[in-house]
Amino acid sequence: REGPLKEVSGKPKHGDEDDQEHIGGNRWAGGSGGADTAGLGGRGGPYRLEKRGQSVHQVSDEAKAQVSKEAREAAHRLGQEALKRRLQEINLSGGDYSFYASLVESVQGVERLRAVLSGAAARHRERHW
Repeated sequence: REGPLKEVSGKPKHGDEDDQEHIGGNRWAGGSGGADTAGLGGRGGPYRLEKRGQSVHQVSDEAKAQVSKEAREAAHRLGQEALKRRLQEINLSGGDYSFYASLVESVQGVERLRAVLSGAAARHRERHW
């Protein structure tokens, strides 16, 4: 992203909806590299939100570290509220979600192990001439 970063206000929000690609700023939902709104690659937003076809413009870890503790906590609270609403919409209790999250974590662990073993097998084949 070119130019100065938008300051994090500490007032996270979902953001306005449209079908355009947005980079930086703090108005639009699903944008990339901005502040305060739900999106990808930004800082201070309450949760990740992807728009199909949107390029991701990642701000630096240093820029993310500049976000105040209060702003991070406000974003976390809003993200938790959004998660709670979404779970209610799909009739999933907190316990069900915890169980689902544990299953996802287990599958991801298996996928990481599969990748390691596949890499080891490929190296083993390369060493035999």
